[in-house]
Amino acid sequence: MRTAQRLTVPIQLDRDLPEPLQAQLAAQLGDAIRAGRLAPHTRMPSTRTLSAALGVSRGVVLAAFEKLLAEGCVEGRHGSGTYVSGGTEPAPPGGRRPAPGELVDLRRGRPSEQGFPLAAWRSAWRRAAGRTPPDGGLLPPGGLPELRAAISAYLCEARGLVLDRHEIVVAAGYGDALELLLRGHCGGRRPVIALEDPAPPQLRAAYARLGTVLPLPADGAGARPDLIPRGCDVVAVLPERGDPLGTRMPYERRRALAAWARRTGGLVIEPAFDGLLDRVEVVPSVLAVGGGEGVAMVGTFRDVLTPSLRLAFAVAPRRTAERAASAQPSYACQLALADLLASGAVGRRAARLAAQYAAKRTLVRQALAAYPGIRLLGADTGASVTLLLPGRMEARAVLERLRGRRIAVAELGPYYQRPGGMHTLGNGLVLHYGHLDGVTLRRVLRILTRTLGTTARGRTVA
Repeated sequence: MRTAQRLTVPIQLDRDLPEPLQAQLAAQLGDAIRAGRLAPHTRMPSTRTLSAALGVSRGVVLAAFEKLLAEGCVEGRHGSGTYVSGGTEPAPPGGRRPAPGELVDLRRGRPSEQGFPLAAWRSAWRRAAGRTPPDGGLLPPGGLPELRAAISAYLCEARGLVLDRHEIVVAAGYGDALELLLRGHCGGRRPVIALEDPAPPQLRAAYARLGTVLPLPADGAGARPDLIPRGCDVVAVLPERGDPLGTRMPYERRRALAAWARRTGGLVIEPAFDGLLDRVEVVPSVLAVGGGEGVAMVGTFRDVLTPSLRLAFAVAPRRTAERAASAQPSYACQLALADLLASGAVGRRAARLAAQYAAKRTLVRQALAAYPGIRLLGADTGASVTLLLPGRMEARAVLERLRGRRIAVAELGPYYQRPGGMHTLGNGLVLHYGHLDGVTLRRVLRILTRTLGTTARGRTVA
């Protein structure tokens, strides 16, 4: 017989509030779990025990537990009860328009929350939470077979990839996926990595934690394979949509990268999905062009689902995958994503996002493309745009004035590892707008155009 479990955190339910009791209970328990006041693997009180302690019906407690299961905060164990998950799983996005006076942040890319497949998300997590983990809680090396198969099928559908010389390896995050590739390729040696320049600062930081990063100059057609520094072990590129320039690498350069890998024994790493939501012309990936074991991919589902989903994967050459090992996401997390992929929810979500972003790009081009002296980069794909400013208009001044209007954007300069070098475009701003609803995006664009005008005339924005 199990011993009754006592709840160790205070719960205050107020019947006078408009919020239902089950929502109050789920919110307070979820906050306690995320704050660590309820430790991972702690057994929760039974619904009968908790309902008696709080003076509510068992239905209220059951509904609260179901919400926590859907959010991945707790997990059910057959015949044993409900336990706090081993790690905090992501809550689904809750779309909300920024309140007046609240900072609107356009510095980092985030997916739109409009049309998020909430029902499919909750169902997948509920089913996953009801499954019993393997004996001892040990997961298969490389990830659950059903998730690896689902990712492979999605890559075949989205990119036309048939992986006959590569393996899918699941990791707990983007950095873990990179690390397993670099360790598998270079062993214990710290690699020298040529990274496309410019590139997002956070991507450069992720590589810098694992090796020595050198800039690989990019121009209007992407990274320059003819300028790969001597002695590099790894080349990291963004061929589908170079951020922040919005470039797409032509087929000839992809062939040149694959040839470099064959000739030197090096490894080329490319993203699995970046920029693919709205492509109109299919160009084979570097991996497809190369075909051999010198190309790998790293991917996540953050841009389609939610950034809080702590799961990534590597498409690793077989010899690298055999030597690779990494921390894995929870059992429930892997099962839930496998469910979402197999059901087609991820593919349908990607298609809806493509339509949303196309409409938002139209708004951006209408507002900014004809502005005197402004040049737009990347305005025809994706959900971000780079504004190259005329010399009379300093990017830092525009950035600071926008900040005064509660809008945060990124400056182009920090995207370059070596400012002032070949192909450097320094005076510009980078805006990520995919997460904004239509009303907020229109407001941002109005403020932006007014700020550009007043900055050009040397006046302070009121």
